[in-house]
Amino acid sequence: MKTKIHVGNKILSILKKNEMLQSASTVVVITDKNVARHWQVPLKKTITIIIEPGEKHKTIQTLQFIWERMLREGADRSSVVVTLGGGVVCDIGGFAAGTFMRGIPVIHVPTTLLAQVDASVGGKTAIDFCGIKNSIGVFHQPSEVIIDIQTLKTLPSRQIVSGLAEIIKHAVIADKRQFDVLSKRNLNKMKDEEWVEIITKSIDIKKRIVMRDETEKNGVRKKLNFGHTVGHTVEALSLKTNNSLLHGEAVALGMIAETRMSRLAGNISEEEETEISSLIRKSGLPTSIVNMSPRRISELIHADKKNRGGKILWSLPFRIGNVKSDCILSPEIIKAGILSIIKK
Repeated sequence: MKTKIHVGNKILSILKKNEMLQSASTVVVITDKNVARHWQVPLKKTITIIIEPGEKHKTIQTLQFIWERMLREGADRSSVVVTLGGGVVCDIGGFAAGTFMRGIPVIHVPTTLLAQVDASVGGKTAIDFCGIKNSIGVFHQPSEVIIDIQTLKTLPSRQIVSGLAEIIKHAVIADKRQFDVLSKRNLNKMKDEEWVEIITKSIDIKKRIVMRDETEKNGVRKKLNFGHTVGHTVEALSLKTNNSLLHGEAVALGMIAETRMSRLAGNISEEEETEISSLIRKSGLPTSIVNMSPRRISELIHADKKNRGGKILWSLPFRIGNVKSDCILSPEIIKAGILSIIKK
């Protein structure tokens, strides 16, 4: 993974000096309507493509709209894509770049906390298809990622809290010391330098894992799936309701359920399960959900793309800082984990 990653305060202007962008035939900026009201890429001679915001628009139809605009506006093999936005923009913009003319470079400028520590780093790109999240996509590493924490200042607090879920997840899977740091911080009232520190550390954790397994060939990268088997399911189901979950909120619920499963399987202590759920609750993330069918959650889990040979393969914490992949659980334990997040 050769991606250059910049994290700092008021650094968006470094795009002007980027050699790849200066030599590109055209720069295709992909953003959404919400972000376009607050932020613009400080470049000339760009093609700006504005899409509708939200997970429900991460579809083949939106991807086709992007491809058509790129062709119509004269993008070619020497063009570079710049994504400016949250996780949806990073995912679909990266997919568009990875498939247009068999692949052109992409630079991510993530504007949400979640995208800064997750979607912009690692090279996974995707769209949702047939009701299954991220079921169609390609691996396409960004050439560069530019994270300016000033973009967080235009976000509603709910979006900030959602991003904390991935930061907590990274600590649980690979760094007990970082988990302890997070447990001692007031995560809802951090200074600029604290944000730079925590975001940089979280990215380092993910980058370290991705570098060992960029395309999920040897199983190391599967550790990042912790919280996502249940999380993707409840997120997908919530999109069909009037109370849809943000991705981080769904991952938080997934971590609660999957940690319970691990504890019931005898892998992690009750004390550490409590520590994980306490940090999630302290950050303001949800720990339970109402009006969702445990049966539908279970059914959709069985359609998860991470399954192999009809078996659900889980990434579960054995202690804080250590997650193991390809765990198999009994139906009874899975059911109990799901029920642990259903509020009666």
